[in-house]
Order: sequence, then structure tokens, then C-alpha cells
Amino acid sequence: MKSLKLLLVLLLMQATANAQQNNYLYRCNEKLIEIAMEDLFTPPVASRVYVYPNIAAYEVLAMGNTGLKSLSGQIKHLPALKMENAAMPVNYSLAAEIAFTTVARKLVFTENKVNEFEETEKKEWKNSINDETVFQNSVAFGKQAGAQIIEWMMKDNYVTVKTMQRYELFEGNDKWRPTAPEYTNALEPNWSKMRPLVMDSAGLIRPIPPTPYSEKTNSEFYKLAMDVYLLDKNCNEEQRIIASFWDCNPNISHSEGHITVFEHRISPGGHWIKIAGQAVKNLNLDEASTAETYTLTTIGIYEGFISCWTEKYRLNTIRPETYIQRLIDPKFLPLIQTPPFPEYPSGHSVVSATASSILMQVIPQPYSFTDSSEMYINLPARSFNSFAEAAQEASVSRFYGGIHFMAALNNGAQQGLEIGKFVRSHLQTRKKQ
Repeated sequence: MKSLKLLLVLLLMQATANAQQNNYLYRCNEKLIEIAMEDLFTPPVASRVYVYPNIAAYEVLAMGNTGLKSLSGQIKHLPALKMENAAMPVNYSLAAEIAFTTVARKLVFTENKVNEFEETEKKEWKNSINDETVFQNSVAFGKQAGAQIIEWMMKDNYVTVKTMQRYELFEGNDKWRPTAPEYTNALEPNWSKMRPLVMDSAGLIRPIPPTPYSEKTNSEFYKLAMDVYLLDKNCNEEQRIIASFWDCNPNISHSEGHITVFEHRISPGGHWIKIAGQAVKNLNLDEASTAETYTLTTIGIYEGFISCWTEKYRLNTIRPETYIQRLIDPKFLPLIQTPPFPEYPSGHSVVSATASSILMQVIPQPYSFTDSSEMYINLPARSFNSFAEAAQEASVSRFYGGIHFMAALNNGAQQGLEIGKFVRSHLQTRKKQ
């Protein structure tokens, strides 16, 4: 009887350890999304917050998993991790999580939230590992690995980008202008100066040129504006729901008199990382596949923002709100708030297509899913037959919302697909057997 009880205890301990190992990357990313949303990071900056912790965790796991291939050398400027004492016994899963939280702590404002999360996680790991030496070694190596990734990360030009001169508006009726209600100055106008991870340069992958600007009523550009205007006048309930579901504006303002209240929402990148997390959880993916999914998806999103923002500020195109108010209807207001940066191409279209392209290559297909990412703001979940279908809806939501011309959506989505394919073709995460 005693031996049976002992066996049951050991099996329970093993099950606890497996559960801890299988789910920790999901918990890490969910917590990081929550913190990034509270810290009000802009969408491009949020993409940086998400990518480096996942690379840190992945690189640690690649050291301990014979099937995973390190990204060092594939990301040309990423150095290989070094372990001070290669002979010490290490739980690479715990070390990967500590590397994740170590890097995340450097990137966010509310470090205490990362500290609280890490301490809770360490207690669970300590119970499941049940070996003090291995536990301490793993935590120490995780911190070492995180410090090495941070040293590399700090060379990505972010500090310089964030201290560059304030953006100055360009003259011309066809150029972007800040819009109501806050008339906020340009958001991240120097993001093209960030160091890409996979692309050789920020301008490597470009969309086709935008529709030539014109104020003539028989022009293609005027027609694009009328399409936005008429859709706004005749928008049905389903289209309104879609526009709100994919709004993903991290900082929506509501003004009444002299009081302005800001509503914090998830960013486009965060929304797609949650979709990736739902797939990881629904399919009960193993540790290696989970790390692969999060790392490739966040790299794609990061590259997508660099590529898209480079084009936005190179082309500097006018928003529908500005054009329509000046030439069609001065009382026009879009369904959702126009974000403070140029129109072409659509960021959501680029990033959604990039993320969906990568996910369709790393998640077993066919795969249908229900996206509950926006239920925290009381928006009902939406179901999709594929990642591509979700990306298409995310893209057209910007037309329903009245903040983009259709050309920016279609051409932005094509740009995103090319970025996704480029990332996946240039990064190999599995060693050849």
C-alpha cells in the first residue's frame, strides 16, 4: 500500500512538472501583453517589448533541446548564448522562463508586475523540480542568458530613435495631418531607423505605390474617399462590430468638457500574439512548438512594423478623415479614432497578414478557431476558419472603421504576406534529422 501511495505521489509530481513546463510560455506572454497594455506602449514599441523576451526563452531552450536550432547566425547580429559552467545541471525550461522575465523587466515600465509574476512562477517551479541545486542553477543561468540578450538588444538603436528630433509636418494638401480629438503629433516617425532582425534593411519589402492623389471628382483617389464616406453612412451592425473588435488602438481618448479619459486596449501585435497563444493552448502544443510559435510570430510582427512604418513616413499620405472633411463633408467623423500617423499602407493589414502567414506555417493545418481576445472589453468572440480569414477581417475592419482607403488595406496585406514568407524562409527553427 505504501509503495502504491509513493507511486501516486511521484506520478502527481511528474504531472505537475509537465503542466508547469507545457504552459509557462503561454503564461509569460499573456502576462506581458497585459503589462504592455497597461504601460501604454505604442504598437511599434509593443512589438519590441514582445519579441526580445521570446527570443531569449527560445535561445535558452535551443541549448537544451536537440531538435531546436539556434537563431544565432540566422539573425546575423545575434550572438550565441554562453553558459559560464556548462557542466552544471540545469532545467532549461525554468531557465528559459527566467530569461524571458529578465528581458521583459528591462523593457516595461511597471517592473514590479514582472517581479510579482516571476516570484509566483518560481514558487511553482521549486515545487515541481524538487532539487534545490538544479533550481538555483536554472535561475542563475536564466538571468545570465537574459543579461546576454539585453546586451545585444540595447544595440538595436532604440535609445537613439526615441531621442531624435520631433517630427515636422510636410506642406501639401496630399500630406498627412494630425486629426481630432487630440491632434496628436506623429507616432514613432523614426521607427525606420530600428535594426531589423531578419531583413537586410527597413525598406527591403515595399508595397506597390499608393493611388495618386487627386481632388478631381472623377479621379480614382476621390472614388476611394467616397467609398469610405458612403460605407460610413450605411455601415451595418456586423461591420460596426468588426471595426470595434479589431480596433486595437492602445490609447483611445474620450473627452467630455475639460475632462479626457483614456481607454487602454490591446495593440494589433498583442492581439495576434493572443491568437497564437489560443492555438498553443487549444492544440496542447509541446514546449518546442510553443517556443517556435511565439518566437517566429513576434519576430514577424516586429519586422512588419519596421517595414510598414518605414513606408508610412516615406510616403506620408493623407487620412480619409482629413480628405473627406475638406472636400466632401466637413461633419464627417470615422467610426473609430484615426490614429496619429500617415495612412499608407495599413499597419493592421501588414501585421495581420505577416502574423497569419507565419502561423499558417507553424500551426498544423487546417485549423479553425474562436478568437476571444477582446472579451475583456465586452466584445463577443469571433470565429474563423483560418488565420488568413481572420487577417482579412482585421484588414477590412479599418475600412469599416473609416480610417483607411481600401488600397492601403489590399496592398498592405500583400506586403505583410511577403514579410511573413521572408521571415519563415530565412529562419529555420528545427535541426535536420
